Amino acid sequence: MSLRSFSLVFTVAAVYFFVFVAGQEQLKLPAEIKTCKRDADDFSSCLRLALQESWPLFVKGIPEFGMPQLDPFYDKYGEFEFGSNEFHGKIITKDIYYYGFKNMKFLAVRPEYTGDRFKLEVDIEMPKGLAEGNFIVNANLINFKLNGEGPFNVSAEDIKVTWFINGPVKNDRWIIEEYRPRPTIRKLKVWAENLFNGNPELTQIALSFMNEFWPTLYRGMIPFVEEVWSKKYSPILNNFFSKLSFNEVFPTS
Repeated sequence: MSLRSFSLVFTVAAVYFFVFVAGQEQLKLPAEIKTCKRDADDFSSCLRLALQESWPLFVKGIPEFGMPQLDPFYDKYGEFEFGSNEFHGKIITKDIYYYGFKNMKFLAVRPEYTGDRFKLEVDIEMPKGLAEGNFIVNANLINFKLNGEGPFNVSAEDIKVTWFINGPVKNDRWIIEEYRPRPTIRKLKVWAENLFNGNPELTQIALSFMNEFWPTLYRGMIPFVEEVWSKKYSPILNNFFSKLSFNEVFPTS
């Protein structure tokens, strides 16, 4: 639950930023947004600054570009299946609100254009984040059989994420073959009701276990989470970028 809650808005922010820059043919760019020339010596730092300086615009939402408010951000539904030794089963999340993204900082952007392939790596950090909403769980946590539904919230501190985005450039279009976010978290706390379908005592025991041993659970769950994100969001990114001029999104001198 926690990993998805922080990565989703990072994905949405990436999509809307590049769509926003690429939309110069239809709409005039606000003065706050600048483009970056990919053959310039400062291309990497320019992209980072462009993202950081324009971030307040994206956080409050840009209706003319179809961009929703990002803080808080609303997600209606999510579904994950896990198969690690420590945790295996299914979690469904509903009506989730995410907070804290207005404080996101862009640390670095590493572009690479080799042959006909374009790659981006983007490093991001966020001091704190909160997700709250509802869940349905049917899974095994070590020796616990979780089977319940109810409200939950997850808080995290010192969140760092790297986006990996790459694909070929064909006919002046960037075709996204892979998007993969890789998050790390220094501190995390989970609260939930009804993990055991009406047994509050077992719920408290399970929560204490998760909050003490979350780093181990995280290491086992993250490969499954990354795979779900890649399959879900790569087509969404490709749907945008395949319709945009690569040379307008990333112009040359």
